[in-house]
Amino acid sequence: MEAMLQNLSAKYPLVTRLYSVGKSVEGREIYVLEITDFPGQHEPGEPEFKYVGNMHGNEVVGREMLLNLIRYFLENYGKNDRITKLIETTRIHIMPSMNPDGYELANEGDSDGYVGRNNVNKVDLNRNFPDRFDYKFAQLPDTDPRKSRRENLIQEPETMVMMQWILSYPFVLSANLHGGSLVANYPYDDTEDWLRTYSKTPDDEVFRSLSQTYSNAHKTMWSGNPCSDSNDEHFSGGITNGAEWYIVSGGMQDYNYEHSNCFEITLELGCNKYPFARDIGIYWDANKEALIKFIEQVHVGVKGFIVDENNNAVSGAKIYVDSVEHPVHSADNGDYWRLLIPGMYSISVHSPGHENQSTKVIVKRDSSTSLNFTLRTLSSELEAMKYHLPVSGNIDSYKLSIINAETLSSFSMENIDMVDYESFENLHHLTVSNQPGAADDMKIHIALVGSLIGHSGNEVLFKLARHLTLGMRLKYQNVIKILQNAVIHFIFIPQSESLGSCMDVGDKSEDELAAELKSLYSLLQSRHFDLGIGFGSREIGLKFPTTEKAIYKSLKQIFNESDSGIDGSVNCGASIVDTRTKQSDIFTTMGLVSLSLFCCNEPELKTLASTYTKYEKHLLDILELSSQGISGQVLDGEGKALRDAEVSIKLADGRTEIVRICLNSGNFIHMLPAGSYVLKIFSNGFLEKNVQVEVVNQSLREVTVSLQLDSNVKETTNSMSMLKHPYDHFYYPRMTFREFHNKNPELLEYYDVDVQKNSGEVLGLRVGKRTWRKVGIVFDGSTISPTNLTSWLRTYFSNVAENSVKPQVQYEFLLKDGNDTTGGLSLSTVFNWISAHHFPLVFDIICNSPLTTEEQTYFLNEVGRMDKMVAENILSMLARAKHHQEEMNYGSSCETCAHKVNPGISRQLTNLWSSSGTLVFPVSMTCVDGDHSMEDVQIIHTLKHINELLENLHGIQGFVTSSMHEPLPNAKLTFGGNDNETVAWTDSFGHFEKPLLLASEVLVKVSAPGYLSASKVVSVTSGPYQKIHFIMEKDDSVLGIPRMAFVALAATTFLGIIVVFSMCVVICRRRRALNSGSNNYGFFQMNNAIIFEDEEEQLFSVQQDRVIERKFKLDSEDESEDRSDDERSPIRVGMRQWGKKT
Repeated sequence: MEAMLQNLSAKYPLVTRLYSVGKSVEGREIYVLEITDFPGQHEPGEPEFKYVGNMHGNEVVGREMLLNLIRYFLENYGKNDRITKLIETTRIHIMPSMNPDGYELANEGDSDGYVGRNNVNKVDLNRNFPDRFDYKFAQLPDTDPRKSRRENLIQEPETMVMMQWILSYPFVLSANLHGGSLVANYPYDDTEDWLRTYSKTPDDEVFRSLSQTYSNAHKTMWSGNPCSDSNDEHFSGGITNGAEWYIVSGGMQDYNYEHSNCFEITLELGCNKYPFARDIGIYWDANKEALIKFIEQVHVGVKGFIVDENNNAVSGAKIYVDSVEHPVHSADNGDYWRLLIPGMYSISVHSPGHENQSTKVIVKRDSSTSLNFTLRTLSSELEAMKYHLPVSGNIDSYKLSIINAETLSSFSMENIDMVDYESFENLHHLTVSNQPGAADDMKIHIALVGSLIGHSGNEVLFKLARHLTLGMRLKYQNVIKILQNAVIHFIFIPQSESLGSCMDVGDKSEDELAAELKSLYSLLQSRHFDLGIGFGSREIGLKFPTTEKAIYKSLKQIFNESDSGIDGSVNCGASIVDTRTKQSDIFTTMGLVSLSLFCCNEPELKTLASTYTKYEKHLLDILELSSQGISGQVLDGEGKALRDAEVSIKLADGRTEIVRICLNSGNFIHMLPAGSYVLKIFSNGFLEKNVQVEVVNQSLREVTVSLQLDSNVKETTNSMSMLKHPYDHFYYPRMTFREFHNKNPELLEYYDVDVQKNSGEVLGLRVGKRTWRKVGIVFDGSTISPTNLTSWLRTYFSNVAENSVKPQVQYEFLLKDGNDTTGGLSLSTVFNWISAHHFPLVFDIICNSPLTTEEQTYFLNEVGRMDKMVAENILSMLARAKHHQEEMNYGSSCETCAHKVNPGISRQLTNLWSSSGTLVFPVSMTCVDGDHSMEDVQIIHTLKHINELLENLHGIQGFVTSSMHEPLPNAKLTFGGNDNETVAWTDSFGHFEKPLLLASEVLVKVSAPGYLSASKVVSVTSGPYQKIHFIMEKDDSVLGIPRMAFVALAATTFLGIIVVFSMCVVICRRRRALNSGSNNYGFFQMNNAIIFEDEEEQLFSVQQDRVIERKFKLDSEDESEDRSDDERSPIRVGMRQWGKKT
């Protein structure tokens, strides 16, 4: 094949380019022949197509069809108008063999076997791609066989080069050629629960059409009866949905659709996987027209260019089709292609920094429709005003937003650094802030509740949420200010997915509405909200709860001082059909302000958009009230926070409002309109104090109050148990970790490690994919609160979403579950955690306690030579990072640091290394007391330095598995040899890694109980860790002897023992018979006088140890009588002797 491709490329250089996308496991090139009129370059506006064959090495028909197709194209270019046009308008990439190693193992004539199917690592490449439901494997118990059968935990070399190839070209259409049946198979190939059922893509109709095109053009595929020996298998029209046929997890066609613009189907070209060469002509005749016809489908649909007003190409723009939840992206030249079946569509284009555009287009059969877009570049403020245009599949301004768990969760993931989503009973709760999940007790919390009846409230809230996230990204100043000071809670009430009429009260039953109201009340009571607003309908105006708050004055001013038309409650005139629609009364009863903007329960879509546009500024002004009021702290005479203090405000009308005290810090914050106020501060054991304050518009007045001890009180109490306010926030990392895990379980997992007496629970936190390199990080009693870790997590997940995580490292954190880390972590807890996870490196974050020179020297002298060189390198990099940290001047040492430090762990470096092989390094941080913002900066910079350190390390990583691809935990790996040796162990997933210095070659040996030892020589080079994979064969030997040989030897030995034993028994019996003189039977010497009358006469009988003498006869009694006693005595003596017992 290689020679053929090279010859054809040399023969037709003007229309071909032969290139390799990479190498197989055994080093064979994976070739692609490009066929087009300008090979080697992407022509703007020209779509790109690919065929892939021989993914399974023993399925050879596809390989041969593509080689025939190449020859046919090249021989007919310039001669056949159809072929010439196709080559000159399409960039065609043909890969005859994706699995050349497997092909070399396959056997001609093997119609349904498996030899050569997989690559040489025995992995099915069509089960080896990342899958959209990979996260489900992590949720399976270890005993579930599906977990051990998973084949995409590690991407094989062939898979890796394919993934890179797919993402490197703007492919539009593709087919993957297989054998074993006769059918066109389209995505999806899998389901969330791995059960066979029809699994639609958003482009299901397009995929069905593409598949049917190939089937109809094929000589026999269209009949739907593929194989004579599979009479029970029938495919209507010769096509099938992948998951409906059988489940494939980790398939290539799903990967194409999920990760690129490319639409790929899988073609099964025949029931005989590897037919004889003489039959190839039959297959070519059946597939020739279909192969050509399918390529032509790349020109069906809509195509065009996207540019700005200066005619500059706009790349990466999203092209949406109606409500299809699958946009495609424009290429580098601004060109795009969207496959569609005939019909009328609304096409929309969305690109950051540009005005969105939408237009309708008609797509005709078997042709492409050109549609170009010129986008107007927007200033940052205008860009932020695109609030009312839906995003990600809901672009039309006048289209009802789909507000459910799926869309809100997706919105949260798209804006993970600003948005959290949770499902609260039967409600949807979206939280927007600049640091969601971090300690937020010093922020104003504003709750915005959607309509109980109709879509109007939900629509307004979702548009406002989009405005906030987009404005934050574009650094729109009023949005930044809002989210710096407030946490905005959007609470959506579930509604139907269709829009009703104006007076429609929906189809909710009384019980459903009652359940929603109960959930809403529970949510409002479970958290502290400084301000709550419910968005109702059937009237226009503001209504307030009976319990007045000072800030309500500001709300009235926002609407009264404008032309909004909302200066009170306006009845819309129509009679209320259902009392449930009186939403304003329900909201005010729950303590919410009711804001109604619509007369209709279900206003028209055009009215929804225009009304939001009208009131958008008013809504933002309401949110900006979060930066107006008072904030401060109550201290004792020594400057310590009094967290049980009570603060109240005396208003101008004589009323009093209670101010919330934050549990974490003793700070307080409260929204107030502009004016003069008197603060009354009290704490048990201290003298009460009144403070006069002046609040101005758009400003938080900072107030710090010091209380003096009351001399009449002997003892003061500063117990947190005396707090009067049930809603104070105390942040626990576990809560945020749970939210992160629910959004992306593949990238984050938390778990319980230990419970320490008087010191709280200890958590483990994994961040990153399990197949990535890993490092342990311990918060060892650090002054840096674990809550600040969430700021780093937000940035990390944003980088993951943008595919910019470098290096790809799995972080494992060990930390306390709470803000208070006093007492640190016990030495045994850390020892056990490190030993269980087999970390190659652990960084111990401690406070103001760096290693001394003597301690470093002792540590380096104790570790092995290979590890010593690595440790010296890491200590040097940490020293440079520490110097940079000191230059940042985070702050000086503080008193609280002293009782938080637990330097024991970092002073046990040698013991940790000798017991686990793990290198542990203390990372000393400056203690900053009470300044949360500086803590955030420190933790982010520290983790950044650790990340940079890891990026500059070199080494080896990989997996150890059985021949059945089962991970082998606790396998021992030895690197180097003789006196220059170091070890590592695999974790529960069979993964290992070892940091090493650059070396030309390192011998790596692996051993695991029950398996034969293996070894490889690996070069440690600059750049990413070298990856290796050990596939261990079962050790069937017994006592060092092969099992079969041992069984044969044991059987022979056993038989020999039986034979020898039997011979011994026989010999012993014979000797006893010969040597013994007193047996129960035998012969004795008789007197000649004894005569037998008959030879057959029984001589004697032994019975009950007696001899029966009457059986013996004498010739004559007379003769016997004449004989003397002496003559008779021998006989008698003999008779008596035989009668004795022996």
